Amino acid sequence: MTRAKVYLVIQALLCILLVTLLSVAAVQIYREGSARKAQNPGEIIYAPEEVSAKFAPIAPLFFAALGFAGAGLVLGIKDEDAEKPVKDAKKEKENGTGVPVRAPEKKWVLQAVIVVVAAALIVAGVINQSARDVLYKAVRICSECIGLG
Repeated sequence: MTRAKVYLVIQALLCILLVTLLSVAAVQIYREGSARKAQNPGEIIYAPEEVSAKFAPIAPLFFAALGFAGAGLVLGIKDEDAEKPVKDAKKEKENGTGVPVRAPEKKWVLQAVIVVVAAALIVAGVINQSARDVLYKAVRICSECIGLG
């Protein structure tokens, strides 16, 4: 296995670990905030102190992964297999050029899945009244921090 492959495997594992830890922290913040809100309806779910407390232990890993990705960019490490076109002998003969033809990409499937998941999360946020929390925070930012109002 080449150094580039080892680097890419380590980077992928770092990203998976980071996503997992961030997801767990986000779920914990939501559950604890919802419990506080159930006891006191005036309480906000995503209190800045709670968010800081949950994400602070993950910050070093985040910056390590970011630095690792930056080092890969500086060193020019990339997946060589990702740039090789997929040959289709039948299509090469049909177009008569002898130039390899890339297999049709199915990016639209991934894009459709992302759009559906985003829409579902937006609907879930509206149902659990998170939109009200976002509006409340926006009003506070405008009136306190920026000085409008």
